[in-house]
Amino acid sequence: MGRAAFAYGLGIILALVTIFWLKKPLVFYGATRGEEFFLGKNPRESILFGLAAGGALIVTGELFMRFTHWGKAVVRMLRAVVGLLHPMDALLLAFLSSFGEELIFRGVLLPYLGLYGSSFVFGLLHLVPRKKMWVWSVWALGAGLGLGWLAVRTGGLLAPTLAHFGVNFLGLYFLGRRKI
Repeated sequence: MGRAAFAYGLGIILALVTIFWLKKPLVFYGATRGEEFFLGKNPRESILFGLAAGGALIVTGELFMRFTHWGKAVVRMLRAVVGLLHPMDALLLAFLSSFGEELIFRGVLLPYLGLYGSSFVFGLLHLVPRKKMWVWSVWALGAGLGLGWLAVRTGGLLAPTLAHFGVNFLGLYFLGRRKI
Protein backbone atom coordinates (compact mmCIF):
# COMPACT_ATOMS: atom_id res chain seq x y z
CA MET A 1 0.00 0.00 0.00
CA GLY A 2 2.87 2.36 0.83
CA ARG A 3 4.46 2.27 -2.63
CA ALA A 4 1.13 2.75 -4.37
CA ALA A 5 0.23 5.69 -2.10
CA PHE A 6 3.63 7.27 -2.74
CA ALA A 7 3.34 6.78 -6.51
CA TYR A 8 -0.17 8.26 -6.66
CA GLY A 9 0.87 11.14 -4.39
CA LEU A 10 3.79 11.92 -6.67
CA GLY A 11 1.48 11.66 -9.70
CA ILE A 12 -0.91 14.17 -8.10
CA ILE A 13 1.89 16.66 -7.50
CA LEU A 14 3.24 16.31 -11.05
CA ALA A 15 -0.26 16.60 -12.56
CA LEU A 16 -1.02 19.75 -10.55
CA VAL A 17 2.26 21.38 -11.57
CA THR A 18 1.61 20.43 -15.21
CA ILE A 19 -1.97 21.73 -15.17
CA PHE A 20 -1.08 25.13 -13.76
CA TRP A 21 2.10 25.43 -15.80
CA LEU A 22 0.45 24.63 -19.15
CA LYS A 23 -2.70 26.72 -18.53
CA LYS A 24 -4.57 24.99 -21.43
CA PRO A 25 -6.43 22.65 -19.06
CA LEU A 26 -7.81 25.64 -17.15
CA VAL A 27 -8.87 27.36 -20.38
CA PHE A 28 -10.41 24.11 -21.71
CA TYR A 29 -12.72 23.94 -18.71
CA GLY A 30 -13.42 27.67 -18.78
CA ALA A 31 -11.94 28.09 -15.32
CA THR A 32 -10.78 31.52 -14.27
CA ARG A 33 -9.76 30.25 -10.83
CA GLY A 34 -8.33 26.95 -9.64
CA GLU A 35 -11.40 25.92 -7.64
CA GLU A 36 -13.61 26.20 -10.74
CA PHE A 37 -11.33 23.69 -12.46
CA PHE A 38 -11.98 21.22 -9.65
CA LEU A 39 -15.59 21.97 -8.70
CA GLY A 40 -17.01 22.64 -12.16
CA LYS A 41 -19.53 25.24 -13.25
CA ASN A 42 -22.15 24.11 -10.73
CA PRO A 43 -20.75 22.13 -7.77
CA ARG A 44 -24.18 20.77 -6.77
CA GLU A 45 -24.74 19.43 -10.28
CA SER A 46 -21.21 18.00 -10.29
CA ILE A 47 -21.92 16.10 -7.07
CA LEU A 48 -25.22 14.72 -8.39
CA PHE A 49 -23.73 13.68 -11.73
CA GLY A 50 -20.71 12.15 -9.99
CA LEU A 51 -22.83 10.11 -7.58
CA ALA A 52 -25.18 8.92 -10.34
CA ALA A 53 -22.34 7.95 -12.67
CA GLY A 54 -20.44 6.32 -9.81
CA GLY A 55 -23.52 4.25 -9.00
CA ALA A 56 -23.86 3.15 -12.62
CA LEU A 57 -20.18 2.20 -12.85
CA ILE A 58 -20.34 0.33 -9.55
CA VAL A 59 -23.39 -1.67 -10.65
CA THR A 60 -21.92 -2.56 -14.06
CA GLY A 61 -18.57 -3.42 -12.49
CA GLU A 62 -20.23 -5.57 -9.84
CA LEU A 63 -22.28 -7.45 -12.43
CA PHE A 64 -19.12 -8.01 -14.44
CA MET A 65 -17.16 -9.24 -11.38
CA ARG A 66 -19.89 -11.57 -10.10
CA PHE A 67 -21.34 -13.11 -13.21
CA THR A 68 -18.56 -13.50 -15.76
CA HIS A 69 -15.52 -15.74 -15.73
CA TRP A 70 -13.50 -12.69 -16.87
CA GLY A 71 -14.67 -10.71 -13.88
CA LYS A 72 -13.81 -13.51 -11.49
CA ALA A 73 -10.34 -13.73 -13.06
CA VAL A 74 -9.88 -9.98 -12.52
CA VAL A 75 -10.91 -10.35 -8.87
CA ARG A 76 -8.42 -13.19 -8.35
CA MET A 77 -5.61 -11.22 -10.00
CA LEU A 78 -6.32 -8.03 -8.04
CA ARG A 79 -6.68 -9.96 -4.80
CA ALA A 80 -3.24 -11.50 -5.35
CA VAL A 81 -1.73 -8.04 -5.91
CA VAL A 82 -3.64 -5.94 -3.36
CA GLY A 83 -4.93 -8.41 -0.78
CA LEU A 84 -7.19 -7.47 2.11
CA LEU A 85 -6.99 -3.77 2.98
CA HIS A 86 -7.97 -2.09 6.22
CA PRO A 87 -10.95 0.22 5.51
CA MET A 88 -8.80 3.33 6.09
CA ASP A 89 -6.14 2.02 3.69
CA ALA A 90 -8.85 1.36 1.09
CA LEU A 91 -10.17 4.90 1.64
CA LEU A 92 -6.73 6.51 1.27
CA LEU A 93 -5.73 4.45 -1.76
CA ALA A 94 -9.12 5.07 -3.41
CA PHE A 95 -8.77 8.83 -2.86
CA LEU A 96 -5.19 9.00 -4.13
CA SER A 97 -5.85 6.79 -7.16
CA SER A 98 -9.12 8.44 -8.22
CA PHE A 99 -7.88 12.01 -7.69
CA GLY A 100 -4.51 11.28 -9.29
CA GLU A 101 -5.96 9.51 -12.32
CA GLU A 102 -8.62 12.18 -12.86
CA LEU A 103 -6.00 14.93 -12.70
CA ILE A 104 -3.90 13.11 -15.28
CA PHE A 105 -6.56 11.76 -17.66
CA ARG A 106 -9.29 14.39 -17.45
CA GLY A 107 -7.20 17.32 -16.20
CA VAL A 108 -4.12 17.06 -18.41
CA LEU A 109 -4.83 14.64 -21.28
CA LEU A 110 -8.47 15.41 -22.12
CA PRO A 111 -7.77 19.02 -23.20
CA TYR A 112 -4.98 17.82 -25.51
CA LEU A 113 -6.15 14.41 -26.74
CA GLY A 114 -9.89 14.92 -26.61
CA LEU A 115 -12.50 12.59 -25.14
CA TYR A 116 -11.70 9.58 -27.31
CA GLY A 117 -7.92 9.91 -27.16
CA SER A 118 -7.76 10.34 -23.38
CA SER A 119 -10.24 7.49 -22.88
CA PHE A 120 -8.20 5.22 -25.14
CA VAL A 121 -5.05 5.96 -23.12
CA PHE A 122 -7.04 5.33 -19.91
CA GLY A 123 -8.14 1.93 -21.27
CA LEU A 124 -4.59 1.11 -22.39
CA LEU A 125 -3.15 1.88 -18.98
CA HIS A 126 -5.73 -0.45 -17.42
CA LEU A 127 -4.68 -3.19 -19.84
CA VAL A 128 -3.80 -6.49 -18.23
CA PRO A 129 -1.73 -8.61 -20.63
CA ARG A 130 -3.62 -11.82 -20.02
CA LYS A 131 -6.09 -13.40 -22.39
CA LYS A 132 -8.92 -13.57 -19.84
CA MET A 133 -8.50 -9.95 -18.75
CA TRP A 134 -9.18 -8.06 -22.00
CA VAL A 135 -12.76 -7.32 -20.94
CA TRP A 136 -11.51 -5.22 -18.01
CA SER A 137 -9.62 -2.97 -20.41
CA VAL A 138 -12.76 -2.58 -22.54
CA TRP A 139 -14.77 -1.76 -19.39
CA ALA A 140 -12.06 0.78 -18.40
CA LEU A 141 -12.26 2.35 -21.86
CA GLY A 142 -16.04 2.72 -21.45
CA ALA A 143 -15.57 4.08 -17.93
CA GLY A 144 -12.99 6.52 -19.29
CA LEU A 145 -15.48 7.75 -21.89
CA GLY A 146 -18.11 8.23 -19.19
CA LEU A 147 -15.71 9.98 -16.82
CA GLY A 148 -14.46 12.21 -19.63
CA TRP A 149 -18.02 13.10 -20.61
CA LEU A 150 -18.71 14.01 -16.97
CA ALA A 151 -15.71 16.34 -16.92
CA VAL A 152 -16.80 18.07 -20.13
CA ARG A 153 -20.48 18.21 -19.11
CA THR A 154 -19.86 19.66 -15.65
CA GLY A 155 -16.82 21.76 -16.57
CA GLY A 156 -14.56 20.34 -13.87
CA LEU A 157 -13.06 17.32 -12.18
CA LEU A 158 -15.36 16.89 -9.17
CA ALA A 159 -17.98 14.70 -10.90
CA PRO A 160 -15.56 12.23 -12.50
CA THR A 161 -13.44 12.12 -9.35
CA LEU A 162 -16.47 11.28 -7.17
CA ALA A 163 -17.57 8.56 -9.58
CA HIS A 164 -14.04 7.15 -9.82
CA PHE A 165 -13.60 7.29 -6.03
CA GLY A 166 -16.80 5.32 -5.46
CA VAL A 167 -15.70 2.59 -7.85
CA ASN A 168 -12.19 2.39 -6.40
CA PHE A 169 -13.19 2.54 -2.73
CA LEU A 170 -15.88 -0.12 -2.92
CA GLY A 171 -13.72 -2.25 -5.20
CA LEU A 172 -10.72 -2.07 -2.86
CA TYR A 173 -12.77 -2.49 0.31
CA PHE A 174 -14.67 -5.56 -0.89
CA LEU A 175 -11.78 -7.07 -2.87
CA GLY A 176 -10.43 -9.18 -0.02
CA ARG A 177 -13.90 -9.81 1.42
CA ARG A 178 -15.66 -11.06 -1.73
CA LYS A 179 -16.39 -14.70 -2.45
CA ILE A 180 -15.32 -15.84 -5.90
